[in-house]
Amino acid sequence: MRSWLAIVALLAVPGCAHLGGGDHPSPDASPIPADSGVPADAAPATGFVHVEDGRLVDGAGAPLLLRSMSVGNWLFPEGYMWQLDGPRGDRPRRIEQRIVELIGADRAAAFWTAYRDNFLAEADIARMHELGFNAIRLAMNARHLAPDGDGTTLDDEALGYLTRTVDWCRRHGVYVILDMHGAPGGQTGANIDDNENDRPDLYTVPAHQDRLVAIWTALARRFADDPTVLGYDLLNEPIAPDFASLNDRLWPIYLRVGAAIRAVDPHHTLIVEGAQWANNWSALHEPFDDNLIYSFHKYWDDPGDASIRGYLDGRTRWNRPLWTGEIGENDDDWYRAVFPMLERNDVGWSFWTWKKLGSDNNPYAIVPPARWSLFQDYVADPARRPSAADAQAVLDELAANAALARNRYVEHAACAIVACP
Repeated sequence: MRSWLAIVALLAVPGCAHLGGGDHPSPDASPIPADSGVPADAAPATGFVHVEDGRLVDGAGAPLLLRSMSVGNWLFPEGYMWQLDGPRGDRPRRIEQRIVELIGADRAAAFWTAYRDNFLAEADIARMHELGFNAIRLAMNARHLAPDGDGTTLDDEALGYLTRTVDWCRRHGVYVILDMHGAPGGQTGANIDDNENDRPDLYTVPAHQDRLVAIWTALARRFADDPTVLGYDLLNEPIAPDFASLNDRLWPIYLRVGAAIRAVDPHHTLIVEGAQWANNWSALHEPFDDNLIYSFHKYWDDPGDASIRGYLDGRTRWNRPLWTGEIGENDDDWYRAVFPMLERNDVGWSFWTWKKLGSDNNPYAIVPPARWSLFQDYVADPARRPSAADAQAVLDELAANAALARNRYVEHAACAIVACP
């Protein structure tokens, strides 16, 4: 997801028209309990999703149209999804720093464990399947995956989150796409890549490139034989517009990462995105792999067929599948127009994103803590520091409210994205 400052500049969203019965707390919207005892509701994947004659097909060779749900705000929290203003809380590392400042490192670590455990549980995966989504795209942070060393060994906790999510998805017939949302050194040069200094240092520091290759190699080695994993989204929205002079360095990185993955994993699809929010395909070239997918992102523009004509032409030229790897952050009318348009053109998609704090334009909303303004005010102004006890209480409530059973189901948005069951 691109910078929220860009969203504010571009987006003017009219009020959302409600369909059906409006918004409901999660228990009323779904009978699925928020625990790990959810019964499986679909057969596991057999065989690997792959590219055949320019189309994406499942393990049996049947055409597969991806209706995916992106899971941002979980392993990669973003300030705008927490309703935070200003640079002190615009990316994961800075949100983490504010929390440590308020409650200390040990309690901060306990908060993140509770938040992550609650935010995505098996009940969430079952609910996605119930609503009609057949895949998820997991936004990952390299700093979380391999906090120390050269990246050859993945962090046990981070790998545990990925592994258990893949296990849940297997039980519910949902594919998984692993998305490098925040690469070592930053691949974008904006808040969405978690870089500490707003530069895409991935392209200028060889050590960051080495680390990226090592992390992807470790991930591919771990999931090489698992057909529930559909593929690897190598870099999210690489190279912001201010750094377009680096565009010619993107494809060589894709080539290097792709070769490293193929050395340990011959099966899974590789997904490449264009530069400048994934949409400048002049930075992309002829396919280097039989199982390559080309991706673009779509926000706030014309929902008609003409808006994707250039990408359709690229699909024809390269004879590889086309995927809208992120789409969302808009109103119901736009959703009702754009998703049928994409599917009419045999273009799969991934909605951004499953849940945000207090939102009304995605399927679920995390209910803000009653005194959430205490944290918001501190992030905006360090002089407005709450007591440690008050901060702890607010964060404990946030972690609890992240669970599906305590979320608010935004029925009108869900039904505008997919046909509600």
